Amino acid sequence: MEFGRKLRSYREQAGMSQNALARASGLNPASINRLESGERSPSNRAIVERIADALSLSPSRRDELLASAGHLPEVYERVRPSDPTLLAVAEVLAEPSLSAEDVREFRAILEAIARRWKQGNSGRTG
Repeated sequence: MEFGRKLRSYREQAGMSQNALARASGLNPASINRLESGERSPSNRAIVERIADALSLSPSRRDELLASAGHLPEVYERVRPSDPTLLAVAEVLAEPSLSAEDVREFRAILEAIARRWKQGNSGRTG
């Protein structure tokens, strides 16, 4: 979904008018209107973040709004794309000699490991 439609949907779900969102985000009401209509591109990440804050979006919806504006999810602001571990993972995923099954298996292993750590390190000894 393009940014403008997603923004409008989130704004309406929040029960806010364009004017209310503009006030809450510190933007001009005309800017909100142009963003929703697609007349203006949300190229400035800070503006998208201000809008997300004003809408009190959940982390996943915030990331969806950022992605629809062409920005990386917020986690990449904390863990830079140049992180050696992220680069190693990207290199494996981009390896042309791997079969689709190998890639699925690699992803499944990484997702299982990530779930373990996201759940408060349960099961780790130390």
